[in-house]
Amino acid sequence: MIEKTTGTKIIAVSDANGREAYFLREILSDSGRDSFCVLPLAEVKAGSLPVSVLLAPVPPKTDGGPCAQICVTRFHKDTDGEPLPEFPKVVTYSTEYDSADFTARNIRLLPEQITAFEIVGVGIIGRARISSPDPVEVEPALAASAAAIAAGVPFAEILEALGHIGLSGTSGKKQK
Repeated sequence: MIEKTTGTKIIAVSDANGREAYFLREILSDSGRDSFCVLPLAEVKAGSLPVSVLLAPVPPKTDGGPCAQICVTRFHKDTDGEPLPEFPKVVTYSTEYDSADFTARNIRLLPEQITAFEIVGVGIIGRARISSPDPVEVEPALAASAAAIAAGVPFAEILEALGHIGLSGTSGKKQK
């Protein structure tokens, strides 16, 4: 059973062992957001805990009302503009479609196994870098970034945190 401390914001992730969850945990840790807790969606449903943000590439159907105030999900061309009545607010992301709320553009491989890209959103644009030679890592990084923004983490802190993440399973943040 999960115990929620007062003031903790819960971000539920549909695939808690996936790359989105990894990036999200690292972003929150690097930006000093100790008041956030990333949990598997299954645990949240079982414990009936209040969820601030749900990160789910494919949003689940909920029973009896929203399980989160904000659902962050992959943009699907076929459902463009269709609301998700289970959630008061929906935020979308995509590495393919400009119609999403957040998109990744100009994805390119740099020397030293770094992938660079721009995150473009409503009123924001920023250059991001992740320690990976594989552009497939851009989508989970974008998804986690969109969830962190939806949870209230400043965009500049997210961009900085992405640059510190080491994809070997440990943070690339330098020790002081």
